Amino acid sequence: MDRCCGAPRGRGGLPAVVDAQVHGWDGRPHNQAGPAGEQFVADLLHRHRMVDPSPRPLSADAFELVTPQALAAHVLSAVDRAVLVPAGFEDLFVLGFAAPAWHAELAAEHPGRLVLAGELDPADRARARGIGARVGRDGLRALTVLPARRPETALSLRAPWLRRTLIRAEQAGAGVVHIGIAPTARPSRAAPEWAHAGVVAEGDAVPRPRWPEWAEPVRAGSALPVRVRSAGPLPAGAVDVTDVAALATALPKIRFVVGAACAPTASLVRLARLPNVYVLLTDLLIALRRHRVPAAEALGELLAAYGPDRLMFGSGYPLVRPARLIRDLMTFRYPDELRGRFPELDDDVRAALLGGTAARVHGFDLACATVRPRRRGVLSPT
Repeated sequence: MDRCCGAPRGRGGLPAVVDAQVHGWDGRPHNQAGPAGEQFVADLLHRHRMVDPSPRPLSADAFELVTPQALAAHVLSAVDRAVLVPAGFEDLFVLGFAAPAWHAELAAEHPGRLVLAGELDPADRARARGIGARVGRDGLRALTVLPARRPETALSLRAPWLRRTLIRAEQAGAGVVHIGIAPTARPSRAAPEWAHAGVVAEGDAVPRPRWPEWAEPVRAGSALPVRVRSAGPLPAGAVDVTDVAALATALPKIRFVVGAACAPTASLVRLARLPNVYVLLTDLLIALRRHRVPAAEALGELLAAYGPDRLMFGSGYPLVRPARLIRDLMTFRYPDELRGRFPELDDDVRAALLGGTAARVHGFDLACATVRPRRRGVLSPT
């Protein structure tokens, strides 16, 4: 019998699964706003091929555009619900990269299966004033904030206007805030060493230019000038944990979600004293194969500090297809070097990590979710 919020359901007593980080993006050449956008997509594709090995890897064309059919085949066949996390990156893409408007179209193709989040752009304070109406109109359950996306629009999480905006959003129904969670081709300097799993060395994945050098100052497909920065795009996941702590303390009704790779694990452990801070495990789960011992140690420390009820599963799709990460988590055992230091994961812990926590945080009942077709072998050991 199906139960809600991560309890066993479906075939074989498998837990319900919520993928709390999925991106529907368009990184095709016509949407790239210049060489920096082209480089960003090339770096992401390189990382995808390093961390999501498969007999049938995604082609460059399939990776550059997430379609409703791809979501059905790669995500919704393996999970019950997915949270679409936007990241506009308007300085790199003409129409935005993982744009909320495209997410809304994807959700319309799969009613009841996809949870929408909005984006709070630090560069657009005027649009932030209408956040409450936008949350209600679009049915948003969460917001994404990228504090250090660009130096010229760096956002202080201590800004009074930001707190007022988040309060209005929470009152309208978006009581979850993802901080620094976005597609990441290169982690921040403060990220743990294991977070560099599959990351291309800077400058190594130089794509072949698709337009002549004289055309670089022009946006692809338009005559709008590109905002060029010689330093290149900043890591999307860079956050200041002291600012997160101040914001979470000031807004106790809002649930803040940070990535496991946004800061050293010791800093995230200190954040656990705040009951409204949660951790998304995407980068850590990706790293479990390539940096098994340090990533497993980080998982054990986060579980000890937060408990399973404040940690949640994510794949970062299309960076990684979720079925493999689900299989890895269902069969996870601590390496011999860590045996006895941390208790092994039991069924209740796996159920909370895979779906129960994300369902509770984002405010939906998994008992009402559409049961997905289980493909034979999805959760069999490798």
